[in-house]
Amino acid sequence: MAAAAVQTYTPAAYDHHAVDAMTDVDVAAQRLQELNGLDHMKSCIRDIFMKHGVDKVFGVGLLRRHYDIASNEKIVELGPVSSPWVVGDDEVITGGAVLPHTWRVFDGKLKPTEFKFVPQRDVSNANRPVFPAAFVKELIGVLQETGLDEVLGVSLYEAGNPDNETMEVTYGRSSIVIPSTGLIGTKVIGPQGFEAFQAAWTFSKKEGDELTAHHGICAAQAADGIKAHHGICAAQAQNGINARHGICAVQADDGMKAHHGICAVKAIDDGIKFRHGICAVKAPTEDGIKAQHGICAVSATDSGVKSRHGICAVNATDDGVKSHYEICAVKAPSEDAIKSRHGICAAKAPDDGIKAQHGICAVKADDGIKAHHGICAVKATDNGVKARHGLCLANIESGVTARHGICAARAG
Repeated sequence: MAAAAVQTYTPAAYDHHAVDAMTDVDVAAQRLQELNGLDHMKSCIRDIFMKHGVDKVFGVGLLRRHYDIASNEKIVELGPVSSPWVVGDDEVITGGAVLPHTWRVFDGKLKPTEFKFVPQRDVSNANRPVFPAAFVKELIGVLQETGLDEVLGVSLYEAGNPDNETMEVTYGRSSIVIPSTGLIGTKVIGPQGFEAFQAAWTFSKKEGDELTAHHGICAAQAADGIKAHHGICAAQAQNGINARHGICAVQADDGMKAHHGICAVKAIDDGIKFRHGICAVKAPTEDGIKAQHGICAVSATDSGVKSRHGICAVNATDDGVKSHYEICAVKAPSEDAIKSRHGICAAKAPDDGIKAQHGICAVKADDGIKAHHGICAVKATDNGVKARHGLCLANIESGVTARHGICAARAG
């Protein structure tokens, strides 16, 4: 007698409202604790996975809001990075396919919330899980009964490696999986000693080891006044630093020391005010700014700037600039020509202008230099440069004010 075929369940179509309804990770983790989520995962939820033999097909994950997404966007994983992609309902896109890897219960149905890009060469062998209808029915019932449908979702099975713990951090609108320092008890410890929330679990048949936790997400370090969420959104107000979205900053004796890339403000008169994009330390000298992480620059002399990392340039002589890395340019010996290589190819036109091609197109105007595409700058007055788009700078009498991308104000 032939065995009866297993009825399968087809998840509902993507609905961005299912993603919008999620809460921040700290709220979700707190709610999971209030609902005794771990106990339920070790008992009734695990029992459903084991009963239907899907413990090596699916795991469970903490539902959390990464960032705002538009109605036409999906969160798509590519390598260790997940970010919003504008893709339609069709899974096939240029170069491959976008396939779901995480689902949640929403409006009584299982709906996808996050996706993974699969290259065309791998599409035929891609993991397309089969949902047994009885499994989905029981799981939805238990999650709704316990209230965990608002904090737990279903994800593709991830075995994990205890010797290679990871954590997910969010910078702007990109979530990146990075190595964690490891586990201390049941806590994931991040690279800077931040405590992270557990965010993914799988089930085991082994007695006493029914639930395995995998990589963590988002950090919190409260003892010294820093609370970090979403990859590290921090605020430490009492010592003059207010950092949000992206990074936790620490004030050093000589200014600001910011770690991991972003967002620090030091508001006192003798410092640097940086918003969105760069972590900087004002050097002790009156004529120099030392910025680290992202764009590291040192004002070397009155006539030159030496910058390292990201854009590395050396003002070599009075009549020439030699820059290396990212933008590599060499001013040719002739007075009427500039030869640039790598990234920006420029040729100086007749005496009244510069025409640059590839990356940055510039025309020298009568009163300065006007550059379009990538870095658009206009030299406004004898005492300053006003730049728009990409790097916006205004050299005022008391310092430098920068907006968009790198926003800095050097006080008097």
